[in-house]
Amino acid sequence: MTTLKSVLKPKTSNSSSKNPQYYNAEKTACITELAVHSEATVRKAVASSSHTPSRILVSMLKIEQDKQVLKEILMNDNLPRKSVATFIFDQSDKRVDWFNEDQEIVAKFS
Repeated sequence: MTTLKSVLKPKTSNSSSKNPQYYNAEKTACITELAVHSEATVRKAVASSSHTPSRILVSMLKIEQDKQVLKEILMNDNLPRKSVATFIFDQSDKRVDWFNEDQEIVAKFS
């Protein structure tokens, strides 16, 4: 015989529930995929987004070859200053020369 309590008891199934960590991992995976997209406009949108995690910005800073995208990465507030300093003081990286006279970036870090 079925009781009222058993009918109204919430049904839980742990296998199908998705918690915030799941959605955060999915979001990060999507952003990571877009960060290496072949279109510079897509990478620029990722670089300028306030939702882009700092570790993705750091990885983009290491590999990005497009000047406009690189500037967006440097201007993003989520990028750690230590990563910017590492990039700026790397003597072997010629991409730094693109921004030597860029007053917008100089003003941001002043």
